[in-house]
Amino acid sequence: MKKILFTVLMPMCLFFSVVEVQAQRTVTMRLNMASVPDTTNGMGLIEVRGAGGSDGSVAPDTLADGSIIDWSDQSTLEPVNEKGPDGQDSDYWRITFQISDTTRLQHKFYSQQLEDAGLNGWEADPNPYIEMGEGDVDLGLHFFQGQHNWRGTSGRRMSDEENIDYNWTPWKAKEDSIAIWYRVAMLGSHSDEKGYDPKLNAPDQMIGVRGADIKDATDETMVGPLAWGETKVVLDRETTDEKVAGYSIYSGVAYYPSSLAGMTQEYKFVIGHGETVGWEEGANLPTNRTFVVPKSDSTLHWVYYGNTAPSPNEPVEGQVVFGVDMSAFETIGLFDTARGDTLWVFGDFNAWADCRTNTPDDCYMFREPGGTIFQVPVALERPVGVTQGYKYFLDFNDQTFMEAFNTAPPSGWEEGHRTGVNRQFDFQGGQQRLDLAYFNDVTPNNVMKEGTSVELMFSVDMKEALDYEAQPFKPATDTVTVHLGDPIWAHTQGIDGTDHDIALWDEVQLTDSDSDGTYTGSYTIKGPSYNIITFRYMYGTKSTSTQEMGSDTREPGRNRVHFVPMNDDGSFPAKYELPAHSFKLTPGPLPHDVNPHINTSIEQTAELPSEIWMGSNYPNPFNPTTTIEFGLTRQSDAQLHIYDLLGRRVATLIDGVLQASNYTVTFDASHLASGVYIYRLQTPDLSITKQMTLVK
Repeated sequence: MKKILFTVLMPMCLFFSVVEVQAQRTVTMRLNMASVPDTTNGMGLIEVRGAGGSDGSVAPDTLADGSIIDWSDQSTLEPVNEKGPDGQDSDYWRITFQISDTTRLQHKFYSQQLEDAGLNGWEADPNPYIEMGEGDVDLGLHFFQGQHNWRGTSGRRMSDEENIDYNWTPWKAKEDSIAIWYRVAMLGSHSDEKGYDPKLNAPDQMIGVRGADIKDATDETMVGPLAWGETKVVLDRETTDEKVAGYSIYSGVAYYPSSLAGMTQEYKFVIGHGETVGWEEGANLPTNRTFVVPKSDSTLHWVYYGNTAPSPNEPVEGQVVFGVDMSAFETIGLFDTARGDTLWVFGDFNAWADCRTNTPDDCYMFREPGGTIFQVPVALERPVGVTQGYKYFLDFNDQTFMEAFNTAPPSGWEEGHRTGVNRQFDFQGGQQRLDLAYFNDVTPNNVMKEGTSVELMFSVDMKEALDYEAQPFKPATDTVTVHLGDPIWAHTQGIDGTDHDIALWDEVQLTDSDSDGTYTGSYTIKGPSYNIITFRYMYGTKSTSTQEMGSDTREPGRNRVHFVPMNDDGSFPAKYELPAHSFKLTPGPLPHDVNPHINTSIEQTAELPSEIWMGSNYPNPFNPTTTIEFGLTRQSDAQLHIYDLLGRRVATLIDGVLQASNYTVTFDASHLASGVYIYRLQTPDLSITKQMTLVK
């Protein structure tokens, strides 16, 4: 659009100039929150977050109408709840704003309520884009696609083959039918009174909807989806995770003939145990529920069974002690307190990284004297049973790190084979000591010492990518390579790990020498490092590329993860072939191994022993786990190692300074072969050795 500005100079003559004014387009977004396993209400904070600019990467970015879009809470794009006819909350949210024709808008919805509930407030990847262009943009109705493993609330797990697009709905649309989505939260006392048991699943317990047949304008009874005498519409549990509200929220679809649009439906939710049916009733619901059948598919906002909300869970005080072992990272020289490196714990309970500035006593971890273990006690006030996510963070001293390595330090967040998933604990109240962890789950047995060299062999079948509609794989011009998912590991290989965009275009180029569609190649990894290989395959060019889309959920699977196995003598092989892979185009968890050396849990009691002791493991023989108990009379350096009969150390259960206490250690030997093993407790004062037998 050009705007003509006239300037009049009197009395001589007339001049005019042409000024370019940025053309604008109106963006309309509509969101439905019925697809999340939680009781989202109309007061919850929902934002459109993302980036703008000409390439969709500028954040924060000020849009044409003055709104701000960003990946943080700086974003001002906040949809408003569309209230129902009665003024009550609905599942629907709406926002309109303006962008310029030259803005490429990357976006996704974020829910603070879901974040606070431990469900991850971000929608799942990949991020949608509004490309540059002219004309207003109406994206239509979009159902929130959460990070959890269940897409929608029908209890239907997303398969690897299923492509969930922006316009996905939790039901299948039918011709000449109107889909109505029912939801009920079985969380209050009324559901308990009517016999609801959260541990029971169908068919032992049925949660459903009953209601009246609807008559059309001719007063003829229509065959609709509901009946008072039987449960024709059965609802499904929204999640299998007992710690999430959706475990007791049920939902499902009923299909109405299009001819019933405009008619009133009476209904109630019911609980069924065989022939016994529990009906909603009581002072909070004196009459039947009703709604008018709309002209198009719709969702009914969730309700509590019997309109009876649960009693609030009162918060209690407690103290949680976090502990992490840094021995592996000190061994390979990546963590050094003398260099000024520090260790922190960030999570839901302390505002994540903001804690470092606002309340550092709640996240800064202190080294136990003389050892490699760092701890911090954090005072909390929470309802008992609340799940809290957290990660450990290694804060490198930039200046001294540059002096030591002649490069900027990598990102210090735990990643590794955890594949981006937060650690979690359930708050218990009182004194609560979490199991001792290894940073990034890298144990001393994962360390590859200096001088170690392993040629890593890759193999990936690319045939499926040939027909990928968005960006098909072109063998003649595209390069096949890998994208690393662990910045700290990347640094050990001399690769820039300052952020997570670590594409090895120059270092790893896989080729198809026999034209069978399988691309192979190698990369030599060198110590000092660790044997956890975290990556995704990708293809294309440096300017335009496609990479595998793993899940970004509460379960691992963002990256492929493999472990280079040790030889029997504790050394590493000169060459290791990764399993044969196929390029994975659909979102979902990527294949990942479990660290064979994360096999220990440690519990500490408050009792003080009168002597250093170690009991016999139990059970013995065992398969595959056994328990070892021991006690220390004073704070001291302690090691608890497992050896085979040739004297080779096969596992380290304890290696660091422990306080005076009694301890219980659970050892998982699933990675070992059957046989007799030696376990030895070593302290400065005493050494105790005993035998155990593994029988598989």
